[in-house]
Amino acid sequence: MNSTLNFLLQKYGPTLTLEELARVLKRKPGGLRSALSMHSEAWAIELNSGKVYVGRRVHFPAEIVANLLIGEKGAAND
Repeated sequence: MNSTLNFLLQKYGPTLTLEELARVLKRKPGGLRSALSMHSEAWAIELNSGKVYVGRRVHFPAEIVANLLIGEKGAAND
């Protein structure tokens, strides 16, 4: 495991909510929600492909977020 993934797991657990993901990416939750809904950026497509619903809330696996942060696009799906 890499240090980015370890950090995310320790701070947020196995999944991140949209608000937590916005904090990690230093974006506003509304702006992140808008960017994810447009499906025009590769990072947004990658995050959308791995999102998980818990009830009505959207969660993003920490492994996918960590791989995107360190630049390993698609590594979580291998």
